[in-house]
Formats: sequence, structure tokens, C-alpha cells
Amino acid sequence: MSNVTPTIFRWLGFDAQPDASMALPITYSQARLFRIIRIFFGLVWLYDAWTVSSGATKHAIAQFLGLPFASTTVHLAGTAVMFFALYIALALLCGKGMRAALWIGIGYLTVMWIAVEHGGDFNPATGGTDAGIAPPYLIAVLLTYLTWRICQPSLAEADASAPNSHRLWIHAARLMFGFLWAWDALFKLHPYFITHFVSFLSGAEAGQPAWVVDWLQLWIAIIIHTSPVLVGVLSAVVEVLLAWSLLSGKLLRLFLPFGLLYSLMIWSTAEGFGGPYANGGNGMPGNMFGNAVIYALIFGYFMVLYRRPMHNVEANEKPDSVDGQSLSR
Repeated sequence: MSNVTPTIFRWLGFDAQPDASMALPITYSQARLFRIIRIFFGLVWLYDAWTVSSGATKHAIAQFLGLPFASTTVHLAGTAVMFFALYIALALLCGKGMRAALWIGIGYLTVMWIAVEHGGDFNPATGGTDAGIAPPYLIAVLLTYLTWRICQPSLAEADASAPNSHRLWIHAARLMFGFLWAWDALFKLHPYFITHFVSFLSGAEAGQPAWVVDWLQLWIAIIIHTSPVLVGVLSAVVEVLLAWSLLSGKLLRLFLPFGLLYSLMIWSTAEGFGGPYANGGNGMPGNMFGNAVIYALIFGYFMVLYRRPMHNVEANEKPDSVDGQSLSR
């Protein structure tokens, strides 16, 4: 990857420089946090592998293929999709076979985005303002592989240009993530979305357990007593600022933790915690574990990558190992 990265960037017309604020090699504390995030992402994929086996997914496959639900082809395709997700989950949980998991994930998510999500949902009239579920998953898969790779102690010895290559890919992932937020903010500025902000929250109550409905009604009451239009405009402004920070690389240490909290707020309200979770399914297209929670995971990766300087603390850290390999400073 390191040898072809500069060529790819020049071919795409990018004159990008590696982020100077991203110091490599990383510290042990960073590697430990990367491992925790990777395991959490693996658990999400494990859940996704289970939901893929649901009848709802097989009905979607049957509709896409134009075949009856009882068709052998439909069930074979459903089983193959489940095994793809299961392999990625196990690779993330164990830290083994990561390169294969990266390419399987890219292929699987690209097909899902094009064939199942039809390029995303850009209809503000229905509350859909994001590019779909697959794009943030793709960015998260890429970041997971990159952070796993830079934790390998043999990296510097194997290829001296590899650290700069990985900085470039992380830089590209940040730009892609910023573009997703900019696209989402653009559609949130649509007048219909702003004026129907509360109705989209009310729609998230369908099929939810009582405690989730109570939680959503609490937020709806707060928004109504404040100003639905004002809250809708503020949400769009917040996303514009997040997109600006990610695309420009400015004030990242301020906006990254804010973006993580904001994503979790969206996940727990507008997405209803990614539910409902009846019969092994959920309320999200493609049977994924919600969308905003993956945005929060990506913010977590960037928060560790663009950490605050802690030279005194890092100087006192002792070399240790992650995933069975020692980390050199």
C-alpha cells in the first residue's frame, strides 16, 4: 500500500501532505485504545452477522434478485452475506486476517450501498439526509485496518515510507468523513426538514419498547417547548461546523469529542438506539446496528489519532505489547 499511495493521490489530483499533528510511531496507550475500539467494532459486526440471518434480510435479497423467498439462490445468497459479516467480525475481534477483512468489507459494503441502499437516502421529506449506512462503515473499516497496521512494531523496519503512507490514508479518511457531514448538513438545511423536525423524531417511536418511547417523548417535549425550527437550524449549524473542522483539520481536538457526543445523541433519539430489535432485526436499512453509532466510533478513532500532546506522560510509559507484539516508541 505504501508504494502505490502517493501515485493514487497524484492520479486523483490531491496534493495532500501527511498530518503533522499525527505522530508515528504511536504510544502504547494509543494502541490499547485502538484495540478497544476495534473489538467494539467487531462486536457490532458480530451483531450484524446475526441480523443478516433474519427473514427481513432474506426478503430484501429476494426482492433485489427478483426471485421468490423460498428460492435456494436467495437462501444461499443470505448465507454468504452472513459469513462475510461473520468473517469480518472474527477478524476484528482477534486481530487476525485483517488485510482480507479490509477487502471483503470494502467489497461487501460497496455492493450493499449500490444495490441495497441505492446510493443513500437523500430525501429530506422523509428525514433521510445522510449518504446511507455503508459509507461510514467503509470509513470505519479503513481506519480500523490502518490503526491496526501502525500498531505493528515491524512497520518501520519493513518499509520506511509506510508511516507517511498511512498518514495519507488517514488524511483521506478524515476528508471523506468531513464530506459525509457536509452532505448531511446540506440536506438538513432543507426547509422541509427544519419545519418537520419533530415529526421525524415521532416517527422513530414505531415498534420501540416503552422505555425508548418515553425517552423520545421527553426530547420531543423539550424541543416543542424550546422551538422546533430553532433546534432544526441549530442541528444543521452544528453539522456544518463538524464538517468544516474535519475538512480543514482545524480545531479537531475541540470538535472531535463534541462530534462523538452529538453522534450518540442522534443515535439515541432520531435513530431510536438503532432499533427496534424485534425478531433479530432492527429498524435500520441493511440490518446494521444503527448509523450514528458508527459515526461516534469514527470520531473515537480520530480522537486517539489527534490526541493532545502528553510528552511527560508518554515519556514515563514503558514499552509493552498489544495483540502479542511489543510496541517500540
